[in-house]
This record gives sequence, structure tokens and C-alpha cells, in this order.
Amino acid sequence: MTYVEYACEGRLLFRAEVKESAPVVPRINEVVMVDDEPYQVVDVEYWARRVGASDRRMVMPTVYLLPIDAESWQRRLQRRAPRDKGDAPPVRY
Repeated sequence: MTYVEYACEGRLLFRAEVKESAPVVPRINEVVMVDDEPYQVVDVEYWARRVGASDRRMVMPTVYLLPIDAESWQRRLQRRAPRDKGDAPPVRY
């Protein structure tokens, strides 16, 4: 198993275990929910760390996050809500 580390404002939030065959690393500008709080991914760094006594190294990503304030998050949710189609013009072929 490998780990993905999540950091915010200079401190490590948590470390998640992922499968080596398919590690899940969020993309930059993606929104991640941590303890029901929205965070935006601003950077992803990959670090090679030594594993055990051998010279084997494992690549571990560190995902850097920034918190999203409540007002901005509500605006994002409103933009994603489907709107009612009022009086639409007739369809012409």
C-alpha cells in the first residue's frame, strides 16, 4: 500500500492509504471535501521515499489544499443547480 498525504497551510492534515495499482490523486483546482469542509487542490508534489533497508524507493504524492470560504462555496453550489427552462423560443430546423 502507498499513501497520499494531504496538507493545508503548512501542516499535514492526514495521510490516506491507496492501492499501488491505482492511486487516486485529485487534480489541481478540484474540490475535495475533508470533514464536511470544502478544500481546493492548489498543488500536487511527488516525493520518492526510501522503503525499508533496501534501496527501494516509493513515490508518494503530497496534495496541497486551500480552504474555500462558506460564501464562495454556496455560490458554486448555486451555479451547479439546474435552472428551470422558462418560455423557450420555438425550435426551428
